[in-house]
Amino acid sequence: MKMKKEFINYLFIVLGSVLYAMATVVFIFPHELLLGGTSGISVILNEYLSFSPGTILVIINFSLLIAAFAVLGKNMAIKTFVGSALTTVFIGVFEKILANGTMLVSDIFLSSVAGAALIALASGIMFYVESSSGGRDIIALIVRKYSKINIGKALLITDFLIVIIGGLLSGYIILLSSFAGLLIKTFGIDFVIGIIRHNEIKNIK
Repeated sequence: MKMKKEFINYLFIVLGSVLYAMATVVFIFPHELLLGGTSGISVILNEYLSFSPGTILVIINFSLLIAAFAVLGKNMAIKTFVGSALTTVFIGVFEKILANGTMLVSDIFLSSVAGAALIALASGIMFYVESSSGGRDIIALIVRKYSKINIGKALLITDFLIVIIGGLLSGYIILLSSFAGLLIKTFGIDFVIGIIRHNEIKNIK
């Protein structure tokens, strides 16, 4: 029974990783949108470095993965590693086969809303099984382990600052679109987790 549950958990991690990577490559990177986290940092750094946002994201995520294994418990660290590694790999794959330099969704606001909603779904799925797409989520897991800080509020403040800084550098259109996406992503994650838990309790009854 335990092995079956773990198998299902890892299927959720794979699904979440695919959805997160697809949303990032199709909706976020082409418009250089900023939804906070390491993806937002990678977009900002892309303005000053010769690497693609995806490559920068790989470097940041794998650096944080080392910290995850050093600090988090074995089970959570492994799930986080799998989620982060798969998300990073899928981003690289989708950059090759989907983006190819073409902007698939021309409207920046629509792209922000669709991307944020898909990322919220992906993150909610992975958080539910104690995994994540990596990046600042790893920092959140570490902080949660050693403190009583409200992680949701702390991460929202951090993401808000990333959006503001990136928006000031990129212009008000990206700023407003990114801010709308950030709100959808932040509240959407809790909404997705709530639905999954509600259905789980319903099935138990």
